[in-house]
Amino acid sequence: MAPRKEPARGQVDVALEVSPDVVDAGAEMTLRARVVCSPSGDLIGHGLKLKDQAGADAGILTLTDIDDDENAVGSVALKAPVKTGEYAWSVTSPAVVKDGVSYAEASKTISFTVTPHTTRVLAWEIPSTVVAGDKFKIKVGIKCSSECKFADKAFAIHDHKGAEVASGTLSGDISPGTTGLYFATVELKAPSSADLYQWSVRSAGKDIERPHAEGAAEFSLRVVARPECVLKVEAVDRVSQEPVAGAQVALHPYKTVTDERGLAEIRVAKGAYALFVAKRKYLTLGLPVEVTADMTARAELDLEPEIERN
Repeated sequence: MAPRKEPARGQVDVALEVSPDVVDAGAEMTLRARVVCSPSGDLIGHGLKLKDQAGADAGILTLTDIDDDENAVGSVALKAPVKTGEYAWSVTSPAVVKDGVSYAEASKTISFTVTPHTTRVLAWEIPSTVVAGDKFKIKVGIKCSSECKFADKAFAIHDHKGAEVASGTLSGDISPGTTGLYFATVELKAPSSADLYQWSVRSAGKDIERPHAEGAAEFSLRVVARPECVLKVEAVDRVSQEPVAGAQVALHPYKTVTDERGLAEIRVAKGAYALFVAKRKYLTLGLPVEVTADMTARAELDLEPEIERN
C-alpha cells in the first residue's frame, strides 16, 4: 500500500479594512478582507472568523470573489458596539486544505472607534423683529448623524444669560424636504427691553438608547419697542409713476415688501430712521425719515442704467 501523500504547506496573509473606521454607536459598519495565498489557491467560500474585543464570536466573513490580483475577497456588514470607545477586533482565517495545499491559520487585528451620534440642531422661522414682552413662535429641528428616530426627543431654549426659558419635545413629524429632521413649534416670550439678543436651542444627549452627543444652535432675536406709529410706503416708478410691487422695504430693524399696489405698511416706534427701498432692475433708494406720528413716505425708483456694449 502506497503511503498517503502529505499536502503541500502554504501560507495566507489577511488584509483588512473597516468602513467607516470612526462609527456611530450601534450603527452599521462594513468589514472587508483580502486573503493572499502562497502558493496561489482558490479560497472562494472560505469563512473568516470574527471575534470582538472580549474574544466573543462576532460573525463570519465569507470570501465570495476574486480581485484583479487573483486574491480572494469578501465583506460583511456588522453593527458597531453601543458603548463608545476604541476597539480592536480580530479576524482569523482557519487552517484549510485546498487543491492539495494545507494553508496555515492566520489572524489579523482591525481597530476602529465608536463615538456618540452627533446631533444637528436648527432653529428657523424666527421673526425679523419681536415687540418687547410679546409672545412669538419659532421652529426647532434636530437631526441625528445616523438618522435615528427623534420623536419625543427633549430640547430646551436658553436666553442670553443662559437661563432656560422654555423646553419641549420633538413631534413625530419630519420637516418637509428633509430626511430625518424632526421638528416642533415652540412659543416663547420676548425680553422686556429692546435690544439684539443671542439665544440658543440645546438638545439632550442622554434620552435615547444609543449615546448621542448634545447639540446646540444659536439664533439672534431682535427685540423692538412697542410700535407707536404706522409708516406707509408708496413705491412707484419715477418715470411712469406706476406702482412697483414686490419692492423690499427696510427701516432697520423692520422689514416688509410692497403689495401689488406698490404699498407697504410698517408699525414702528417714534424716532429717526434710514428708509431703503430696493427692487431688481431699479436703483436702491435711501431716504432719511423722522417718524413722529402716522405718516406716508413716497419712494420714486429709477431704473438701473443700461450698460453700453461695443
